[in-house]
Amino acid sequence: MMKCLRVMLSIIVILPLLSGCWDRQELNQLGIMLGLGVDRDGDQIRVSAQVVVPREVAKGQGGNGTPVTQYQASARTLLEAIQKLTQTSPRAIFMAHIRVLVFGEEFARKNGIYDVIEALIREPDVRPDYYVMVARKNTASNILNVLTPLENLPSEKLFNALDISAKSWAPTTTVTSDKLMQYILTPSMSPVITGIELVGDQEKSGETKNVQSIEPPATLQFAGLSVFQKDKLIGWLNQDDSKGYNYIRDNVKTTIGPTQCPKGGYVTLKTLRTSTDHKVKMVRGEPQISLKVNTVSVIGSVDCEMEIGSMEAIKQLEQLAQDRIIELMKGTVSLVRSKYKVDIFGFGQDIYHKYPKIYKREEKNWDKYFQNLDVTYEANVQIRRIGTLDNSFNKKAKE
Repeated sequence: MMKCLRVMLSIIVILPLLSGCWDRQELNQLGIMLGLGVDRDGDQIRVSAQVVVPREVAKGQGGNGTPVTQYQASARTLLEAIQKLTQTSPRAIFMAHIRVLVFGEEFARKNGIYDVIEALIREPDVRPDYYVMVARKNTASNILNVLTPLENLPSEKLFNALDISAKSWAPTTTVTSDKLMQYILTPSMSPVITGIELVGDQEKSGETKNVQSIEPPATLQFAGLSVFQKDKLIGWLNQDDSKGYNYIRDNVKTTIGPTQCPKGGYVTLKTLRTSTDHKVKMVRGEPQISLKVNTVSVIGSVDCEMEIGSMEAIKQLEQLAQDRIIELMKGTVSLVRSKYKVDIFGFGQDIYHKYPKIYKREEKNWDKYFQNLDVTYEANVQIRRIGTLDNSFNKKAKE
C-alpha cells in the first residue's frame, strides 16, 4: 500500500512539470526576421532587420502595403543592437528563419566580420544555413530596403537567386556562416564572399512602385566576389577573375561561356558538369600545386563562320575552350598574388594534407611563400553534342 502511495505522489509531483512548453512563443507576438544587415554607425554597429508583415503575405488577405518592413538600431555589439530593435518593433525579433546576412562594404573593410559571425553562430536560435553577402559600394540597409518583383520577400529572393546563380553561373558562389567561420579560422586560407549591388533609382527602391512596372526602377544584382584578409575586406574580383577563382575552388557546377573562333566571332559552350582536381607533388625539393579542370560541354550557339560538323573542328573548339579556362585561372592567381597577396585558393591546406612538415615550416610566413609557389594548370574539355544543327547558317544568311 505504501509503495503504491509513493508512486502516486511521485506522479502528482511530476505531472505539472510535463504540461505545456516552458519556452513557447506565440506567433502573433513574433516578428520573423528574414534578412539581417550590418553597417557602421560611428563607433557602433547598426543592424537592419527585414521583417515579414504577416497580413501582407497571408493568402487572400494582402492589402496595398509592402510585404516586409525594416527596423534599425545601433549599439556597441550585434546582439545588443538586435535586442534594441524592440524600441521600435511591436514584436520580439525572431531570428530562426534568417535567409541572408548582408555586410555593408565600409563595415566589412574597417570593422571586420568575425565578431558578427561568431555572435550569430553562438546564438542557439539562429541556424547557420543562411547566405552571407557584401553590399558593394553601398550599405546593407539600402540593400535590404529594395522591394523585388516575382518574389514578394526580398531576402527570400536574394537567397534563391544566389543559390540558382551559383549552380548555373560561374562568377558567383554561396557561403554560409559556418563555412565562412571555417575559412576565417583556417590558417593560410582567406575568405571570399559574393557581392551584391543596387542598380537604378535608390530612392524608389523601397516603394511599391518598384514592383508595379515591367522594368523596376531599382534592382539587385550580384557583382563579383569580395576578397578578405582574415575577416576584413581588402578588394574585389571582376567577372573573369571570379570565374577563375571558382574553377580553382571546384565551385563551378554548370555555366555558359563564349569561346572565340579563329577567324572572329564566338561559339557559345554550355558546360553540363565540371570538376577540378588538386594534386601536390615535390619538384626540386619544393611542393608544386597541379590544377586540372575537367568539363563536359555542348555547343549552344555559333556566331561565326566556323564549320563545326567535323571532328577536326570539335577538337579545335575543345582546345580553344581549354586555353580559355587556363587563362582564367592563371589570371586570377596572378592578380591575387600581385594585388592582394593572400591565399584565397586553399593551396596552403593542399600542402598541409600532403606534406604537413613543409607546411608547418612555412606557416607563419605563408602569404609570402604563396607569392612564389609553383602552380601548374591543365584543362580537359569534352564537347559531347553540337545541338540539332551541324553547321551555322550564318554564312549563307549573309550571302
